[in-house]
This record gives sequence, C-alpha cells and structure tokens, in this order.
Amino acid sequence: MGSEEDKILESKMKGSKKTMNAFMACLWSFLVSLGGGLLLAWWEYQYHPTNRQLWMVPFGLILFFTPLIVWFAIFVSDIFSLTPDVTQPAASIHHLEKLSKQVISTPC
Repeated sequence: MGSEEDKILESKMKGSKKTMNAFMACLWSFLVSLGGGLLLAWWEYQYHPTNRQLWMVPFGLILFFTPLIVWFAIFVSDIFSLTPDVTQPAASIHHLEKLSKQVISTPC
C-alpha cells in the first residue's frame, strides 16, 4: 500500500515541478519584455529630443517583442501538434520512455 501512495506522491511532485517550470518561464519572459519596454520608455524620456543613444531603440524592441514571438510560436506549434491527422512514430527521441522500453524489449 505504501508504494501506491509513493507513486501518487511522485506523480503530484512531477506535475507541480512542471507547473513551476512553466511559471518560471512565463515570469522570466515577462521580465525580459518589461525590461525592453522600460528601456524604450527611458530612451523616449531621456534621449529622444536629441536623438542620441539610438542603439537603445532596436535593443529595447528586441527585448520587448522576442518573448511575445517565442510564446506565440510555442502556442501555435502546440496547437498543430495536437491534430490527430499527424502520425508519430511509436518511439522517437522525443519520447524517451517509449524508446527505452522498445530498446529493452527488443532481443539482440
């Protein structure tokens, strides 16, 4: 009975770790985007009237929009990978558990 409870606890820990990793990715991407927006705002306030420090504009735009583009690409790829028409092999490098089971079960 103890091993059953351990398996349940282990699966909950894996789920919470996955959730925490996703939360940290969202937090970091938000902070990078916020940094880019603040850099652009600072340039607008401090240097725009004299058109100095122009390197800050493309750098701020890159920091501001890159997380948005990355999350959009992840979202779109996740949508298209869920379609049932796409057939995936039984074992691939993306499914290591299936690959290891297949390698172990095949005789030499």
